[in-house]
Amino acid sequence: MAIQISATQYFGSGAISFSAMRNTFRLNNPTGTISASELLRNTDVTNTDPILPDATENSDVATTTDWKTSQIRDSIKFYNVTQPSGDTNVNLDIDGLSWNNNLNKNIVKKMFIQGTCGSNTTDTAAALMDSTAHNLTIDVSGDIFGCGALATTDGDNPDGLDGGDALDVITSGNNVSVNVQSTARIYGGGGGGEHGNEGGAGQPGICFDYIFGTVKSGCGFCGDCSDLGAGYEKYGGCADIGNCNCVGWWFWSRCLSDTLSAAKCRKQDPQTVAGGAGGAGGDGGRGRGFNYQSGSLAGATGSQGGSFIGCGGFTGTITEGGKGNTGETGGTGGDWGENGSDTADTGDGGTAGKAIDRSTNVTVSGIINSNTVKGIY
Repeated sequence: MAIQISATQYFGSGAISFSAMRNTFRLNNPTGTISASELLRNTDVTNTDPILPDATENSDVATTTDWKTSQIRDSIKFYNVTQPSGDTNVNLDIDGLSWNNNLNKNIVKKMFIQGTCGSNTTDTAAALMDSTAHNLTIDVSGDIFGCGALATTDGDNPDGLDGGDALDVITSGNNVSVNVQSTARIYGGGGGGEHGNEGGAGQPGICFDYIFGTVKSGCGFCGDCSDLGAGYEKYGGCADIGNCNCVGWWFWSRCLSDTLSAAKCRKQDPQTVAGGAGGAGGDGGRGRGFNYQSGSLAGATGSQGGSFIGCGGFTGTITEGGKGNTGETGGTGGDWGENGSDTADTGDGGTAGKAIDRSTNVTVSGIINSNTVKGIY
C-alpha cells in the first residue's frame, strides 16, 4: 500500500450551525455556546490546540475580521499521514511526504509509522524529519531499523565503522514529539568491531659469519689465536715451511726444530635476524542493522604468522628464530543499538547509531523499554 493521507473536510454541503461548528472544532470543550471570534483561523504557531487551525485547506477562513460561516466549507481540524502496516520504506523522508504545505502551520498533525522503515547506508537515517514543523506527533507502532556498520577491513585504520540512526527528528518548530507504542521497534544500527591487532613477531634468530685473522708462528711453535682476542679459534695454518735450530760440524749437520707457518684463526660474528612476521589481524565484525538482520557478529580470525626466514646468506646458525604469532581476532560487531567491541589495536569499536536523534525541543514519550527502543534517544 502507498502512503495514506487523512484530512477530513467538514461542512462540504448543507447548513452550518454554530453548535455543529462547536462540536467539530472546540473538542476540548464541546458544550455551551461558541462565538464567531473563536472560529477565526488561528495562525499562532505556539498554540498547541487551535480551535480552528491554520492550514492550507482553511485559507479561506478569516483571521481577524469579515468572518462568515460560508468560509468554513471544506475546512479541516487535523491532518494525518500514515505509512501502513506491511509497507517497507527505505530512508523515509517524512517532511517530503504530501503534507500540502501544512508542516509549518499550527494544524495538529500526526505521522503514523505502522510498517517498516530501514536504511542501507549509515549516513542516512531509516526515517528522517528535518524541516520546520509545528504541532506534529510521529506515532510509531511499526519498525524503524538503522543501518548496521560494515566489517572493518583496513588494518591501517582499525577503528570500527559507526552504525546508522533509526529515526532523526531535527526541527526548529514547536510541539514536536515522538510517541512510542508498545509494538514499536526503533533500533539504531550496531557499530562495527575494531580490526584485530597484528600478531607479534617471532623470537629473533642468531646467525653468524666468521671474522678471520692470523697469528705469526715461528721456530718450533704455532701462533696463539687468543692473541687476537676472546673467541678466536685456530682452524688451520702452522704448516712446516722449513727447518730451524740447526747445528753442524764440517760436513755433518742436524736441525732440531721446524719453522711453522702463521696460525689461521677465526671467530663467530653473531648477527640478529628478525623472527617470522606476525599474522594480520582479523576483520572486525559487522553491526546488526536493517541491512544485516541475522548472521554472526563475530570478528574474523587473524592470519597465522610467518616462519623464520632462516640463515641463508650467512655461514651458519647459532639460534633458530621463531614463527610469528597469529593475528588477533577482530572485535565483535554491535547488536542493535550497541557499540562494536574493542581489540588490542590502536583504535576503538564503532559507535552504534542512535535510536532517535532529535533536536532539544523534540520530546519522546510512550512505552520505552529494551524491546521498543535500542540505542541512544
